[in-house]
Amino acid sequence: MLPSFCRQTVYRIRAKTKTSRGSTIPDWENPDGDPLAISGCSVQPASTSLSEDGRVLGVMDGLTAYLPEGSDVKAGDHIMYDGQTYEINGEPRVWVSATGGRDHILLNLRRYSG
Repeated sequence: MLPSFCRQTVYRIRAKTKTSRGSTIPDWENPDGDPLAISGCSVQPASTSLSEDGRVLGVMDGLTAYLPEGSDVKAGDHIMYDGQTYEINGEPRVWVSATGGRDHILLNLRRYSG
Protein backbone atom coordinates (compact mmCIF):
# COMPACT_ATOMS: atom_id res chain seq x y z
CA MET A 1 0.00 0.00 0.00
CA LEU A 2 1.31 3.43 -0.91
CA PRO A 3 1.89 5.89 1.95
CA SER A 4 -0.75 8.46 2.92
CA PHE A 5 1.22 11.31 1.32
CA CYS A 6 0.41 9.86 -2.12
CA ARG A 7 -2.47 12.23 -2.88
CA GLN A 8 -2.18 12.91 -6.58
CA THR A 9 -4.75 11.85 -9.17
CA VAL A 10 -3.99 10.67 -12.70
CA TYR A 11 -6.45 9.89 -15.48
CA ARG A 12 -6.09 6.74 -17.57
CA ILE A 13 -7.14 6.95 -21.23
CA ARG A 14 -7.53 3.76 -23.24
CA ALA A 15 -7.95 3.77 -27.01
CA LYS A 16 -10.39 1.71 -28.98
CA THR A 17 -8.78 -0.15 -31.86
CA LYS A 18 -9.17 -0.02 -35.61
CA THR A 19 -7.77 -1.94 -38.56
CA SER A 20 -5.32 -0.23 -40.86
CA ARG A 21 -3.59 -2.07 -43.71
CA GLY A 22 -4.39 -5.40 -42.08
CA SER A 23 -3.05 -4.49 -38.64
CA THR A 24 -4.96 -3.68 -35.46
CA ILE A 25 -3.81 -0.32 -34.11
CA PRO A 26 -4.96 2.07 -31.36
CA ASP A 27 -7.57 4.63 -32.41
CA TRP A 28 -6.73 7.65 -30.25
CA GLU A 29 -9.39 9.74 -32.00
CA ASN A 30 -11.99 7.44 -30.37
CA PRO A 31 -11.02 6.72 -26.74
CA ASP A 32 -12.74 3.84 -24.99
CA GLY A 33 -15.08 5.80 -22.69
CA ASP A 34 -14.26 8.69 -20.37
CA PRO A 35 -10.86 8.99 -18.70
CA LEU A 36 -10.65 6.85 -15.55
CA ALA A 37 -9.58 8.80 -12.44
CA ILE A 38 -7.02 6.96 -10.29
CA SER A 39 -6.37 8.66 -6.96
CA GLY A 40 -3.87 7.92 -4.21
CA CYS A 41 -0.92 8.20 -6.60
CA SER A 42 2.54 9.73 -6.41
CA VAL A 43 3.93 11.28 -9.61
CA GLN A 44 7.61 12.26 -9.66
CA PRO A 45 9.98 13.72 -12.27
CA ALA A 46 12.10 11.10 -14.00
CA SER A 47 13.97 12.35 -17.03
CA THR A 48 13.97 14.95 -19.72
CA SER A 49 16.06 15.33 -22.84
CA LEU A 50 16.50 17.67 -25.76
CA SER A 51 16.73 16.45 -29.35
CA GLU A 52 18.09 18.79 -31.99
CA ASP A 53 18.77 17.22 -35.34
CA GLY A 54 19.21 20.41 -37.31
CA ARG A 55 15.61 20.54 -38.47
CA VAL A 56 13.46 20.08 -35.40
CA LEU A 57 13.95 20.94 -31.75
CA GLY A 58 12.17 18.33 -29.64
CA VAL A 59 11.82 17.56 -25.96
CA MET A 60 11.18 14.22 -24.29
CA ASP A 61 9.70 14.59 -20.82
CA GLY A 62 9.52 11.63 -18.45
CA LEU A 63 7.72 10.94 -15.18
CA THR A 64 7.53 8.01 -12.80
CA ALA A 65 4.06 7.31 -11.40
CA TYR A 66 3.29 5.08 -8.42
CA LEU A 67 -0.33 3.85 -8.46
CA PRO A 68 -2.28 1.83 -5.94
CA GLU A 69 -2.21 -1.94 -6.41
CA GLY A 70 -5.04 -3.13 -8.64
CA SER A 71 -5.20 0.05 -10.76
CA ASP A 72 -6.60 -0.64 -14.24
CA VAL A 73 -3.63 0.28 -16.45
CA LYS A 74 -1.80 -1.58 -19.19
CA ALA A 75 0.91 -1.01 -21.75
CA GLY A 76 -0.33 1.27 -24.51
CA ASP A 77 -2.63 3.32 -22.28
CA HIS A 78 -2.15 7.05 -21.92
CA ILE A 79 -2.05 8.93 -18.64
CA MET A 80 -3.21 12.52 -18.22
CA TYR A 81 -1.47 14.42 -15.42
CA ASP A 82 -1.07 18.13 -14.74
CA GLY A 83 -2.64 19.12 -18.07
CA GLN A 84 -0.36 16.90 -20.17
CA THR A 85 -0.87 13.50 -21.78
CA TYR A 86 1.86 10.87 -21.39
CA GLU A 87 2.30 7.40 -22.89
CA ILE A 88 2.99 4.44 -20.64
CA ASN A 89 6.49 3.42 -21.73
CA GLY A 90 6.69 -0.37 -21.43
CA GLU A 91 4.70 -2.63 -19.14
CA PRO A 92 3.31 -1.47 -15.80
CA ARG A 93 5.42 -3.03 -13.02
CA VAL A 94 3.81 -4.60 -9.96
CA TRP A 95 5.94 -4.10 -6.85
CA VAL A 96 5.82 -6.68 -4.09
CA SER A 97 6.06 -5.64 -0.42
CA ALA A 98 8.59 -7.10 2.00
CA THR A 99 5.85 -9.39 3.33
CA GLY A 100 5.21 -10.84 -0.12
CA GLY A 101 1.93 -9.11 -1.02
CA ARG A 102 1.38 -6.83 -3.96
CA ASP A 103 2.15 -3.28 -2.93
CA HIS A 104 1.79 -0.84 -5.84
CA ILE A 105 2.20 -0.36 -9.59
CA LEU A 106 5.04 1.63 -11.14
CA LEU A 107 4.62 3.37 -14.51
CA ASN A 108 7.32 4.92 -16.65
CA LEU A 109 5.66 7.78 -18.52
CA ARG A 110 6.94 9.79 -21.47
CA ARG A 111 5.76 12.69 -23.58
CA TYR A 112 7.30 14.12 -26.74
CA SER A 113 6.90 17.65 -28.02
CA GLY A 114 8.49 19.42 -30.91
